[in-house]
Amino acid sequence: MEKTKRLRTSRFHNSDDVKRRKIKVKTVETDEFDDRICLNLSRESITHFEDLSNEIIYEISEYLDYLHVYQSFFDLNIRFRKLFTNSNFPIKINISSISKSFFRRYYTHIIIPSQYRIISLSIANFLSFDLDISPHRILSTFTRLEILILVKINSKYLENVLEDIASLPNLSSLTIIPIDYVKNANNLLLQIFRLSVLKYCKISFKNKPTNFDPLPFATKEYNSPIEQLVIKHQIDVNNLDRLLSYVPQLRRLSLDRLNGYYKNRLNHPIALNYLTHLFLKLIHFTFNDFEILIKNLFYTIQVLHLYIEDGEEYLNAERWKQLILSHISNLRIFDIQCIYSFVINKSAQLRFDFLFDQFTLPFWFERQWFFARQDYFKYGYHNSTFYSTNPYRRKDYKLTKKLNQYTRLENQETNLSSVRHVHILDDEAIINCMNHFPNVTDLTLKNISARRSDSFIINLKHIISLKNLTKLVIEDDDYSFERLIELLSSTPNIHTLKIQSIILNQKDLLTMQNSENFQLVMNENTIRSLTIKQICEIEKIKLLFMLCSRLQHFTIEEPWTRVDELVRLLLSKNNNNTRHLFSLSISNENKRLPNKLDTIIQAGKLLDDYFIEFDYPKIYLWW
Repeated sequence: MEKTKRLRTSRFHNSDDVKRRKIKVKTVETDEFDDRICLNLSRESITHFEDLSNEIIYEISEYLDYLHVYQSFFDLNIRFRKLFTNSNFPIKINISSISKSFFRRYYTHIIIPSQYRIISLSIANFLSFDLDISPHRILSTFTRLEILILVKINSKYLENVLEDIASLPNLSSLTIIPIDYVKNANNLLLQIFRLSVLKYCKISFKNKPTNFDPLPFATKEYNSPIEQLVIKHQIDVNNLDRLLSYVPQLRRLSLDRLNGYYKNRLNHPIALNYLTHLFLKLIHFTFNDFEILIKNLFYTIQVLHLYIEDGEEYLNAERWKQLILSHISNLRIFDIQCIYSFVINKSAQLRFDFLFDQFTLPFWFERQWFFARQDYFKYGYHNSTFYSTNPYRRKDYKLTKKLNQYTRLENQETNLSSVRHVHILDDEAIINCMNHFPNVTDLTLKNISARRSDSFIINLKHIISLKNLTKLVIEDDDYSFERLIELLSSTPNIHTLKIQSIILNQKDLLTMQNSENFQLVMNENTIRSLTIKQICEIEKIKLLFMLCSRLQHFTIEEPWTRVDELVRLLLSKNNNNTRHLFSLSISNENKRLPNKLDTIIQAGKLLDDYFIEFDYPKIYLWW
């Protein structure tokens, strides 16, 4: 059965482009910034700040987004205005969370006059790429540009982008993460490998299997200076040597999805004489094929980060020892994370215990390479994660309900300073947890029992600093709204929240609103982005916006049919709780809805400057 084709249509309000079938609506524009965005400093603080030299002010500015610099200082006095407009001071532009109306002013007042000063440009707002005023359309004018980051860009723009940046003399870092499938990946790669001063490249060119076509081997015209290459999309191992033939200066390589099995030996010998750091993520990839990679391509590495799923055969300590001694003798850091599962029985458990014990022999101890194993149940199987410790080097850590009788973890508290994201997959996992995560900013919760609601937060505080958290994801369908409020009262710096639903009786809505915890969170939280999987009642949406009145982005993941009612609520000029909102995403498969939505907005004069896009099955509204 043929799948439904992915539909993508757009509606512009405030656009001169008539070739793309956009709805044009008369707009109200202004060349002036809203006075409210200027920093309201007291005379004493201004006087104190004015005593600083220009050099120190420039140095301070390097730590701030240039948009905030402009907002804060441009209207203070003539000196500061000239300081930031009539200078060669390099600036960095970041376009991510910004309203459409302010984006237009940003482009007019900052980007256009400062093209020759921009050294870094990052665009992560995918809706902005379709605008005529998007900076990606004038990249060739940014003659000082050193760093370019394009995230969620439509692949149809990439050939022109790469053509425009080919002449930039200082572009040393490039990141491209398209939002859709890439049809012409090889052409794009060849354009990238022609960039004459590029040192760092990170790409994710998702490709359908039917569009697969291997790269040709590099010829003499290609001699890319890339030293660090990060590839997030799938790479077939049989084409790896072709890809690497373009980057002879490579020092660091990261492959996030290497798969396949060798049908033939390597076609051409590739010399990567400078390669020292290697990160590989392998899924269903045999140890035999991995050994071929090491022997033929990666024998110069000094640092190995390896992630393997379904990797039981990688638990062979003697085989690792021989590979290291014979082919990667310069290896200094051996960082492995291996996930495997098996049916529980005594003989299997004894076998895995024996395999694990082999990694405690003198060869590993002498190199200060230590390991641990965490065992847990998942989907009816006994699952294990074998990983490097002392130190733990990864940014993610999963806490699960361990099977104590099989666990072989070190029985001492450990500060895992590298971890930024903790996944708690069972509330029992944090009881008596000996690990501490001082630098965690992201927290994901799943299988959290309501029976331990009070003790859960107490235990949580023992392993992470709740005030450091900026992102919270709750994956439980039955996580009550009352418990959410309780958790948010201890995490005042959350700016991104994702939940499944709101579990709250209709009769308890008023009681909840008047509760002390609700009032505390309502006044103190800084949540700017909220995603909810499923919500049915408009009253609960009102409750969410009452709680999170600083919201800028709101997303409903599962189909929502009452779009007209929702839009009127959120865009009402009398709704003070939505005054900061400028982005809405709704799941709805009705391709006629964008036209209906546009009619509602115009008829009610709800917005002056907005953009509607239907990207099946989602509708986006940005204003």
